[in-house]
Amino acid sequence: MTNSRMGELLGEMSVLLELDGANPFRVRAYQRAGQVVTGHPAPLSGVPVEKLTEIPGIGKGIAAHVAEMEVSGTFQELEEMRKKFPPGLLAMLKVQGLGPKRAKTLFDTLKIDSLDKLKAAAQEGRLRGLPGFGEKTEANILEGVAFAATASERVLHWAARQAALEVCAAFTRKTGLKDVCPAGSLRRGKETVGDLDFLCSAKAGTSAVEAFIKLPQVSKVLSSGSTKASVILEAGIQADFRVVPPESWGAALVYFTGSKDHGVALREHALRLGYSVNEYGVFRASDKERRKPLAGRTEEEVYARLGLSWIPPELRENRGELEAAAKGKLPKLVELSDIRGDFHNHSKHSDGEASLLEMAQAAKDLGWEWVGLGDHSRSVTVAHGLDEARLKATLKELAAAAKKVTGIRLMRSMEVDILKDGSMDYPDEVLSELDVVIGAVHSAFKMDEPSMTERVLKAVRHPKVHIIAHPSGRLLSGRGGYKLDTEAVMREAARCGTALEINGQPDRQDITDVQARRAKELGAAVALNTDAHAPGEFCYMEMAVTVARRAWLTKDDVLNCRTAKQVEAWLRS
Repeated sequence: MTNSRMGELLGEMSVLLELDGANPFRVRAYQRAGQVVTGHPAPLSGVPVEKLTEIPGIGKGIAAHVAEMEVSGTFQELEEMRKKFPPGLLAMLKVQGLGPKRAKTLFDTLKIDSLDKLKAAAQEGRLRGLPGFGEKTEANILEGVAFAATASERVLHWAARQAALEVCAAFTRKTGLKDVCPAGSLRRGKETVGDLDFLCSAKAGTSAVEAFIKLPQVSKVLSSGSTKASVILEAGIQADFRVVPPESWGAALVYFTGSKDHGVALREHALRLGYSVNEYGVFRASDKERRKPLAGRTEEEVYARLGLSWIPPELRENRGELEAAAKGKLPKLVELSDIRGDFHNHSKHSDGEASLLEMAQAAKDLGWEWVGLGDHSRSVTVAHGLDEARLKATLKELAAAAKKVTGIRLMRSMEVDILKDGSMDYPDEVLSELDVVIGAVHSAFKMDEPSMTERVLKAVRHPKVHIIAHPSGRLLSGRGGYKLDTEAVMREAARCGTALEINGQPDRQDITDVQARRAKELGAAVALNTDAHAPGEFCYMEMAVTVARRAWLTKDDVLNCRTAKQVEAWLRS
């Protein structure tokens, strides 16, 4: 079972406990455990219970659940809780502003237990008479229902990636075949995925399809043949598996990776050169029966035959990549190995699971040269934000940690709330004590566009603010971004020298690839951040790098690729 799936079940347990009125600390324990498990960089399946408890955020009870899930795909306590509430209540909780308490009120009073019933009740005006509900709440719920219905049709990239990597590893262990990989939108790094496509290179007569459908990660076989199968994975994702001959491996990768627009443009380009191209290879246009492919074994071979340099999958969206490849002007995209540090994360002083010392050691273990260790500011009470006294105490703690964890530059960063009027959550004299100030919006999401834009712009212009975190405020699984003139924010960020964040949390990926590319065009600095709440979540830097690659960013465009001295100079500028 993948970490993402186990994390999802632990998260479901936290929601059910909250619906049941359980102790908030117990609810929080399951919620954070789900996040820790999901974000852990190594598979937890098969890890002994005593080793699991060494991971911050995983106690004996959670470790036992992980072991149980590995065997049965669930755990008994979760199944008992599921019996108490209709499954539709969980789907309702994806609607922005509809927490467990409100959802239970709707269920108890109006017997609403699904998105469809919720939508109907809101349209009929039956919610506004309930305590805590009004016309504005009804309108927001209708908007949220539409968003939740759309979001539920797709899977976050990180979860799909974990499932795909596990499938590929299991398939290779079973068959010895190494040329197997996901294609489609996952390979291109899209933020969400509808389904998965797997390709395998094998000679005719192999039993690759049979081996695939018998993998433990496959929960249901929809169809299968000699070269293709369609299944449902245990992660709940539909997947297609195709076997292609070695001589067509590269052509098939190009074809099934897509995008559709890239494929259409590539075929048109080929025709202009007197070629045709499909999943089997590159042919002369005059070879109507396509008997003799001129290229197809590798992607590089396919693109080269068409007069193009190899195009990274993340760029294959027909956004100018063919023209750049034809001129040999594709950028050398930023890579995970280029990253030297992270600005934005959280310790147990706010809503994280580890101490500053543990987070520092984890950053050093990754080979990073520097790290900004942070927490939430005082107004984010739900995340135990730090008041001035607690903040000052952590500065001393960080200094002590720096003496124990050497060979890495430790900086104190804080995610400081941008208040409704655009002012910062700490006075300037407190901000001056910090190495890195990251401005963020965590409240009053429903402001109109001019007001929200001015609110964020004030933070962008603030001389003590270095970075704007998750600028749109969206959550891919349950909340659209707030109304914001992003173009105006990016232009002002470029003028003021304030960086915009690409947040690597799988549910955020904010700013988007399109916005990050525009930020580069305007000259705005970009910072890639994990927003890690546990040491294991530093792996979300890979998600941020994926977004940056889709944005055509090079290491020169990314602050995190600078040395500690260069970063310190930028922070002081």
